[in-house]
Order: sequence, then structure tokens, then C-alpha cells
Amino acid sequence: MKEPLTMKNDILLKQLAAFRHNTLSAVEGLNEEEADFIPEGFNNNIRWNLGHIFLDQYDWLYHKVREDNPAPIHYRELFGYGTKPENWQQTPPTLQELRHRLMEQVQVIEEQFGHRLQQELDEPTELGMNTFAEVLPRTFYHEGLHLGTILAIKKAIHLQKQTEAK
Repeated sequence: MKEPLTMKNDILLKQLAAFRHNTLSAVEGLNEEEADFIPEGFNNNIRWNLGHIFLDQYDWLYHKVREDNPAPIHYRELFGYGTKPENWQQTPPTLQELRHRLMEQVQVIEEQFGHRLQQELDEPTELGMNTFAEVLPRTFYHEGLHLGTILAIKKAIHLQKQTEAK
């Protein structure tokens, strides 16, 4: 029988995979034009939200132990906090690339952090989190917020298409 701590770690990693599956399922079938649509009242599009989820997850894990973040450097300019597509100075990754990176990220996190979820961070976060196991749920919450935005943008796309069809 597994130790209780190992079981808790397994649950966290299963949640990571399940939540990521939900996010990727939400964008299944979208095309590049839909991924770039910014509805009235929004600052960003689906492509930005996907890139931001990807970057934020790595930022919270790698930065807290001062290890090299595997996210491409230019992703910070595209998807970092406070960025938006109207200010992009370079071509963003394709929707297919973002999907692939998001799928791959789950495996990378399992390999890089799965065995050290109880490891102490170099310093606690502003919310008092001290281990990777404490940080991961914060990243799940963040992904869920952005998934909600993605779903709202998808609804706006659907409404726009209905309006255009009339």
C-alpha cells in the first residue's frame, strides 16, 4: 500500500492532468481565426489565454526554486502578466503549438516535480505556500479562471456567428 503522502501527490498529478484535459477539450475544433477573436469587453483572446496558462504554470514552479523555466523566452512578451495581443510585436505560436505545449507540460511537471512535491521552496510565496504541493492547487485555480474566460469568448464567437447568419 502507498504511503499517504505519495497518494496525495498522485492525486495532485491526476488533478493536473484532468484539469488540463478540460482546458484542451474546450478549445478542440477551434481554428486560428477563432483563437484570435477578441470580443467586445475583453482584453485578450483564446490564444493569449492558452499561452498565459502555459507560462504561468511554469513560472510558479520554476521561479520559486530559481531553476530555468523551459517556456520559450518570447512567450513572456506574448503571454506574461499585463500583456495583450494588440501589443504583440511578433507572430504568436499557432494554436496547434500551444495545444502541444500544454499537453506536454503535464508530463514535464510530472517528471520534474512529481517526486519532489513536498520539497521546500527557496522562500514562501506571498500566500505562504512553502512546497510544490501547495503551489500546484494555486495553478489549478488560475487555469480554471482562464478556462472560464475561454468559455466566455467561445460563447461570444457563437453569438457573433449567429448574428452574422441573420
